[in-house]
Amino acid sequence: MSKNTKKDSGKTALEKKLEAQAAGEVSPAPAQEAAREAELEKTPLLEPIDIEQLAAELDGRTNECQTLRDRLTRLHAEFDNYRKRIARDTEHLRKTAAEDLIRDILPVADNLERALGHAEDTENGLAEGVRMVLDQLRGILSARGLESIPSVGEAFNPELHEALAQTPSGIHAPDTIVEEFQRGYRIGKYVLRPAKVIVSSGQPAETETANETHAGSAQTD
Repeated sequence: MSKNTKKDSGKTALEKKLEAQAAGEVSPAPAQEAAREAELEKTPLLEPIDIEQLAAELDGRTNECQTLRDRLTRLHAEFDNYRKRIARDTEHLRKTAAEDLIRDILPVADNLERALGHAEDTENGLAEGVRMVLDQLRGILSARGLESIPSVGEAFNPELHEALAQTPSGIHAPDTIVEEFQRGYRIGKYVLRPAKVIVSSGQPAETETANETHAGSAQTD
């Protein structure tokens, strides 16, 4: 009996098995092998990739994103227009309310001016009080942007003036305002109330006839 045989005979069966497994001489137990095969059968195999289908799905998602982006841009523009329209309508409503109030106050200022115009003594306490109220009222209206429309001596402008009548005038040229019947007012370029005026129609007929006679006599001489 050789020396190796004697050495191996002294080992237990467990030691021999462990050495064989370490050297790769013993295969795994049948139960472990079966379990591993069952686990591999459960693992699904990867399906082949369809490149054309993936490209079509990518194009569809890209078109969908572009559609959503266009819709968002349109909604943003519509909201911006809505916001501007609301601000414009609010400003218009504010101005309209202020204009209506000023228009209702103007007759009060007209009556105060008439009262001062008919006062016999403009230096007494009553006339002075009316003048102070009128000045205060004019100051309030002026702070709101109200300004009077020039009339007497100005050329007639149908956008600013309302002609009540025409009268001959040897001083003013035709279509020149010679008298103001009611003062006009405007806020900026907006005419709140046109000035009611009387307009010159030119020189009187008698003056024109006399001028023609004088010119004829000068030519005869």
